[in-house]
Amino acid sequence: MEGKTSQPGTVGGHAAAKREVRRMIRARIGALDVASLEAMSRSICRRVASLARERDFYRIAIFAARPGEVDLLPLLDMLPDREWYFPLVHEGRMLSFHRVCHHGEFVTGCWDIREPGPACPELHPGEMDLIVLPGAAFTRNGKRLGYGGGFYDTLLAGPAAGVPLAGVCFPCQLLDDLPMEAHDRHVDMVITPDAE
Repeated sequence: MEGKTSQPGTVGGHAAAKREVRRMIRARIGALDVASLEAMSRSICRRVASLARERDFYRIAIFAARPGEVDLLPLLDMLPDREWYFPLVHEGRMLSFHRVCHHGEFVTGCWDIREPGPACPELHPGEMDLIVLPGAAFTRNGKRLGYGGGFYDTLLAGPAAGVPLAGVCFPCQLLDDLPMEAHDRHVDMVITPDAE
């Protein structure tokens, strides 16, 4: 509303601060070339695969990237012995997770994002060994800023409470601090590309 400024520490202040961080991160990602994004995504995939082997994670929830997000689809080919689950968006900001074994099982869903097709079996989120989350920004100590839809907040507050969480992001999405509210969940680890 014009003429009013939100005070830091208020709900309005947090919302405005989050919008500003998202805007800044979009600009940073937009300044990167496609080849760099692809190389960093491959590096992150290698690190997720290594984590899955080290910790013996078998049922892993990942996501199909929107433009400017980490592309995790190579994991299907890198670790075919694992079960990979992708989110399906439902009314009421609800997500369900469905197993995808190969790239041909995807359909185009909400916002032109690839989603599991109708034949892909569902697994309760609480049965996952690891949930890998997208985010607009993260801190090294696990704070996460989502995109504002609240889909993962709803999931993590209920059905997936207690499941280990990993955030994945490009280096330009790592910040020293982020505005957080009571419903915002921390992740257990943040995975970025290998140091070159």
